[in-house]
Amino acid sequence: MRVDTDMAAFRDEVRAFLRDELPADLRRKVLDHQRLDKGDFLRWHRILHARGWVAPNCPAEYGGAAWDIEQRNLFDEECALAGAPETVPFGLRMVAPVIMAYGSAWQKSHFLPRILSGQDWWCQGYSEPGAGSDLASLTTRARREGDNFVVNGQKTWTTYAQYADMMFCLARTNSEAKAQAGISFLLIDMRSPGVSLRPIRTLDGGEEINEVFLDDVVVPASHLVGEVDRGWTYAKYLLSHERFGAARVGRAKRELGHLQRLAAQRVVDGLPLADDPVFAHRMAQLEIDTLALEQTNLRLIARDQRGAGHGAEASILKFLGSTLAQRISEALVDTAGSNALAYQSQALERDYAQGDPTVEEELEAMPGFYLNLRKISIYGGTDEVQKDIIAKLGLGLPDDYNDDERALDDAVGRYLQREYPVPAGRTPPPADADPAASLHWRAFAEMGLLGLGLPGSSGGMDAGLTDLCVVMQQFGRHLVTEPYDVSALLCGQLLALMPDGAAVQRMLAGIAQGAAAPVLALAGPQSDWLLDGDGVVAERQGDGWILNGVKRRVPFGAGARQLLVAAREGRDVALFLIEAGDRGVIPGVTRQGAVGVDGRSYADIVFSACRVSEDARLGVAGAALEQAADMTRIALCAEALGAMQALFDATRDYADARRQFGRALSGFQAVQHRLVDMLLALEQARSLTWTAARADPADTRLRGRLASAAKARCGEAARYISQQSIQLHGGMGMTDELPVGHYVKRLLAIEYSLGDTRYHLNRYQRLAQA
Repeated sequence: MRVDTDMAAFRDEVRAFLRDELPADLRRKVLDHQRLDKGDFLRWHRILHARGWVAPNCPAEYGGAAWDIEQRNLFDEECALAGAPETVPFGLRMVAPVIMAYGSAWQKSHFLPRILSGQDWWCQGYSEPGAGSDLASLTTRARREGDNFVVNGQKTWTTYAQYADMMFCLARTNSEAKAQAGISFLLIDMRSPGVSLRPIRTLDGGEEINEVFLDDVVVPASHLVGEVDRGWTYAKYLLSHERFGAARVGRAKRELGHLQRLAAQRVVDGLPLADDPVFAHRMAQLEIDTLALEQTNLRLIARDQRGAGHGAEASILKFLGSTLAQRISEALVDTAGSNALAYQSQALERDYAQGDPTVEEELEAMPGFYLNLRKISIYGGTDEVQKDIIAKLGLGLPDDYNDDERALDDAVGRYLQREYPVPAGRTPPPADADPAASLHWRAFAEMGLLGLGLPGSSGGMDAGLTDLCVVMQQFGRHLVTEPYDVSALLCGQLLALMPDGAAVQRMLAGIAQGAAAPVLALAGPQSDWLLDGDGVVAERQGDGWILNGVKRRVPFGAGARQLLVAAREGRDVALFLIEAGDRGVIPGVTRQGAVGVDGRSYADIVFSACRVSEDARLGVAGAALEQAADMTRIALCAEALGAMQALFDATRDYADARRQFGRALSGFQAVQHRLVDMLLALEQARSLTWTAARADPADTRLRGRLASAAKARCGEAARYISQQSIQLHGGMGMTDELPVGHYVKRLLAIEYSLGDTRYHLNRYQRLAQA
């Protein structure tokens, strides 16, 4: 990846250019979802060409900008956010790369300058009435006659053919060869005799697509790209260029902003639609999904740049981008409500001389945008085709680690693979067992894992959150039941944020050495994981404190020898350290533990006139609790990623091994597509988790917002992957004999730890508004 300062300077340059050169009327048409005509597209094309930016992916030798993929992504995003028209792709991003890669010297010298200048407008002659996604079944034919080809056939869904000067066309030149082997790639002048058009009216009332009829059209042999009968190779090359960049993150952000504005302006039942809890929940999900798409786009770009891709990245982005765009458009048309009934096609051809549109006029135009965008999941390869590609190329384990993270992952993974028993071979400890007594807890200490994220002054290693997430992801894969998350992470980070003191230093050192495994008593009777000290009240009495109240569902609370208790102290939440005696008894404290859904123990703890000394009060903990909880939430997301990856791998392997109706279960397309859906949910959860883990720790509000986004997305992904895994395992998925059910139960427990999906969607909205 480029140095951040270089990219920041480049972003500033792009923004300045757009501010100075993007015509206001073009910007307005784009932002208002108005139809653009040939003159609109060409005007912006020529502005970009004059700057040398019209062909970002074209090498400098051909007059292009020669940008790398990161620069192209940034440029596309800024253009979309600014309201610039998208450049028509057929010449610049589709046929030009094919000509550069496979064209003759004459084709390069003749066509490429005309494409870059905008002198030639191109269209794509691929689809036919009987050949859409199954393009190899096309029937348009080209026969060789001397120095020419004579073409006969019909193309359909040909976008902007009414404006085109040239068409790149696939035609069958060898009817004896296999379907893909007998196709050639021709460049056809649309002004040739025998070329005729019929416009096709689309759902929104527009006429941007056409049927193209080719009747004895003469095409010079010099217009054959590459070799005869090799057109399928060139077509696949073209599609890879068309789909990469199809995430359209900038457009998603722009339309999301449009949705938020209209929802704030539209009044329903006396309130802005944005204040409706159901619609607000929906907008929060769309915002989180847009963030997930953005980060997935960046991850896959980085993976491609270092050569670690698996070939399916473009299809993943095409599918995710198309799906999100349609969902946002659905929300936009829903803002219109009954106003949508007044839609007419001319609503997308507004005369701006008449003044700014009213909110009602904007809403009446929404159905046109919604209806037109139904095509996005069809063109360039349907969603189903993209899933086929992903199933074939993209079901392997991703590698997003740097060298240090990979080494840590390998070390932890080797230990767990060698020493940690599989779920079926474990004997769960008693509910009141001391978690620090586990042999693995000691081993984790010796490996330096318990002190990994603790301060060096307390015997820790001062590692960042990303290293903790590496460990937690491996713990998720192996279903580690020790209280790493609730003790080394949550309590460790909380103590590190508290005012320095002897008790704090002693506990931190004890955690790092494996001698202590404190747990946090947080949730009260009236809350799940609200950090408000609910359930226990602390009152000053003499030189100490009296605690009264109840804490519920305290992980490992029945056997832990050290309890950190969040208690209400007037208007503050204070943190108290309570330690058990030699026999594990704490005067004034009753603990009732039981093994929970995921095999871990949970306890309800009653404090009845529990007296503690002055030194037991570690200080006011409100902000520290929130920060430590956010770090732990992100780490829990990493654990969930490990568990989800293990579930996905087990399901894929089972589908490969299990035979149904005489063939492997994975041979059925329906099963392949379910696996792809699992993978896509996992990839987006992974993107948000690592974005949160790498956020600036000094910006606590941003980290909190990202933590809630990741937690909400991981919760939804875990539910989906769990259900699909059980379903695809069939009857075996409902048994406790396979690891599948154990992962499902742990994922369920993670979802309800430190706030469930509902809680974090609400919290995300609160932080966004703040």
